[in-house]
Amino acid sequence: MKRAIDSARLTAAFGTAILALAPAGFVMADAFVDVGMHSSHIEADLAGIAEKPTSTESGVHLGAGLRRELSKGSFGARIELDDVDGDWLFAVRALDYRRHLSQRFALTAFAGAARLDLATPAFGYYLGGGFELKELWPRWTLALDARFGDKIARDSLLPTDPPPTSDGRNDNFYDLTGFSLYLSRRF
Repeated sequence: MKRAIDSARLTAAFGTAILALAPAGFVMADAFVDVGMHSSHIEADLAGIAEKPTSTESGVHLGAGLRRELSKGSFGARIELDDVDGDWLFAVRALDYRRHLSQRFALTAFAGAARLDLATPAFGYYLGGGFELKELWPRWTLALDARFGDKIARDSLLPTDPPPTSDGRNDNFYDLTGFSLYLSRRF
């Protein structure tokens, strides 16, 4: 049952991203790629274990998406891939908004879903915001994002997982906080 819910969450996130990208494809939309680095802190709340293990890691940040310019900002969607301590974080920014403050500066906000590739995959909500220095070079933007993954969850299904708690809980939750610094190239 829980696996079906997790699959439904991932399907909903991909469907939302496709719906967000579909209208942008019919009008003038810019494609872009992101390359940079991230620093992520993960706190785990594991079923059957009282302590909450944490880890802080840095690694490669990659992304790609589509964006349609509006009168005072832009709207789009993107996918991201980060290496978090040898595990992959795959995120979909289903709603990716940028508000232009001036010719050179912009604020961003996003919401979507994330999948953390652990022993069994963990799924959850993904949101954040940031600051962009546009046109650092022609078609290049420098961006800094703060991001949060809230209660990215996976079930204890493996024999090596801790046993369920006395109240029957067998979910493991992971809270992600971090920053991404990257260059974005518009096409």
